[in-house]
Amino acid sequence: MSEHSISRRQFLEVAGGALALYTTSPLWLRLGAAGAEPAPAGGRKLLVVLLEGGNDGINTLVPYGQPDYFDKRKTLAYKPEEIIKLSDSTMVGLAPTLPKLAKLYEARKVGIVQGVGYDKPNLSHFESMDIWQTGSPKHDLSTGWLGRYLDRTPAGGSVVRAVAVGNRLPTALVGAEQSGVAVPSFNGFTFFDGADTDPKSEPHRLHEAFLHFGDAALSDPVAQAMPASERATVNAVRAIQKLGNPKDKPPATLADQVEMAVKLLASDLGIEIALVSLGGFDNHASEKTMHPKLLTEIDNAVDRFATAVAATGKASDYLLMTFSEFGRRVEEDGSAGTDHGTAAPMFVVGDAVAGGLYGEQPSLTNLDHNKNLIRAVDFREVYATVLDGWLRKVPAADVLNTRPADGLHPVGFLR
Repeated sequence: MSEHSISRRQFLEVAGGALALYTTSPLWLRLGAAGAEPAPAGGRKLLVVLLEGGNDGINTLVPYGQPDYFDKRKTLAYKPEEIIKLSDSTMVGLAPTLPKLAKLYEARKVGIVQGVGYDKPNLSHFESMDIWQTGSPKHDLSTGWLGRYLDRTPAGGSVVRAVAVGNRLPTALVGAEQSGVAVPSFNGFTFFDGADTDPKSEPHRLHEAFLHFGDAALSDPVAQAMPASERATVNAVRAIQKLGNPKDKPPATLADQVEMAVKLLASDLGIEIALVSLGGFDNHASEKTMHPKLLTEIDNAVDRFATAVAATGKASDYLLMTFSEFGRRVEEDGSAGTDHGTAAPMFVVGDAVAGGLYGEQPSLTNLDHNKNLIRAVDFREVYATVLDGWLRKVPAADVLNTRPADGLHPVGFLR
């Protein structure tokens, strides 16, 4: 490898692996073929909330209408009077620490898809998370379902179309030709060779040179693409940094992550998708202490989302969706916790949501051979609804590699 290519790669590898894809992807491939539909300046935005560790769906959307909930969870079951009742159900309610979500639900801005999972469930954190992020129950793909969406849609002038708030880029946002960018914080998102805010610094002089290098027309398309790529990268990093305040600290809570994500989505950078995450859901012990606090984080994050998107003046352009790699077992374990389970609820939130319950709450008595819930909705049905009904038109069957014989159907949670 030449000295030039090494320095170029180092320059492009900004924090969190962000924008490193530009070293391998030719400009025409990223920005779409000539004459293709350009990326919209505004348009619909998707915020994905990842709950890592396997969220206990049974103590999130509580099936109090089934007596087995109280019988099999002597320690963990909420008392009937603690559960937040839903106006349209006498079978399920929300956990006590989700009052803000409940209020949005009653305003018909929350859809709850019950019993989401996949057939032949895998109870390994790593493998099941990979299945959810790639969108393939066969566990046979390396790209993410949203990454493949990016691959199949032209980017127009957008250099960054998807972001993950954090230090790592989740598989869901990784495509073969286009990928998202990891942004730990506005201040923590910087160039590999250092910050360039000081005009006297070497990084600043180098990056300015990239911005103005190659203004003259070059006959070789590859030669044209390289300086254009460098200019786009410099501009994108600087634009993302400017969205924050130099005195701001990194996001400390899930709600802070959500606020940062909405700011990125609402910018004029052409970002369509953002992903935030919260860990700690693998509650094998002391769940009664841990899980309610995690649900409070979710509750505050959803409330912050509603407030932040309303402030943009275009709240109907934003959709939030939650997911976790699996749910928990019906019966509590011997340590006042729960073991790895299967089906669990997903939440979709936004002004564009037709609020209400979808799918069906799985039976707590009719279980699979591992004594786990039998899914009511295939997670790909939720993904397909988002792909076909919310994001730019790319057939969900192409992205998810599904066929009519799979028997998957859209879930009607979008207006």
